[in-house]
Amino acid sequence: MKKLIVFLVFLGELFLLSKPVFPHLFWINASEYSPTFCEGSAETKIYFGWGHHYPIDDFLDMSDLDEFFLISPRWRKQKLKPQFKGFLMTVLDLKEKGGYIISATRKPGFYTMYVKNGKIHHKFGPKTGLKKVILSSYSAQYAKALIVAGNWENQSFSNPVGHKLELIPLENPYELKVGDFLPVKVLFKGRPARFARIYAVYSGFSSGDDFAYATSTNSEGVAEIRILHWSQWLIKAVVKEAPPESMKNKCDSLNYTATLTFEIH
Repeated sequence: MKKLIVFLVFLGELFLLSKPVFPHLFWINASEYSPTFCEGSAETKIYFGWGHHYPIDDFLDMSDLDEFFLISPRWRKQKLKPQFKGFLMTVLDLKEKGGYIISATRKPGFYTMYVKNGKIHHKFGPKTGLKKVILSSYSAQYAKALIVAGNWENQSFSNPVGHKLELIPLENPYELKVGDFLPVKVLFKGRPARFARIYAVYSGFSSGDDFAYATSTNSEGVAEIRILHWSQWLIKAVVKEAPPESMKNKCDSLNYTATLTFEIH
């Protein structure tokens, strides 16, 4: 039995080390990233991605959603609430031409993997009181989507929305073509995230959780993503840090992810 437990723990650790992803990823999808402006408005539908397979995977529970905002071209912030269950779809009627940011955060929480009675168990909670813990983390997830209604020229998405971990495009992705590079800046707690891992994928690249591009930020928190294909894109930033003394009995690490979605024409 002891040998079996050791083997199961080894397999669990091998699996986690071989995949640079968290158990589930959080992102924002749009039915139209550049909706046509017609008769004074443009319409698009926003819904949430949750899981491993971009752009569609699992349902996000409404109770897990924290902040959810629409930020207009004039930087007016409007609180949103999903209108439908399932993928938590929200219909947006955009009245201004220009660039919009959809901003959302998921409620943070703990995730623990441990061995009990010779089996690996998963717990959405801290490791407190558990034995044979394989890993235990506290995670916080942030997401943004970039929408352009009617006109994407001379639009900037470079203002931060204030997430603890945030991906900020330094150029307008809607003005880029295949083969170009999109520079992005990563902020963590308001400061440049140095040497943070960055992953990017476009819709249709893989039916699994593979990424088409991987890089790291430089000492100024900036990275460049090469646009490999026209499609809808997702970029993910990852930052990990040790827990403070007050949380060491609850988890082994603090994990933060931020996603940014947009479309390349």
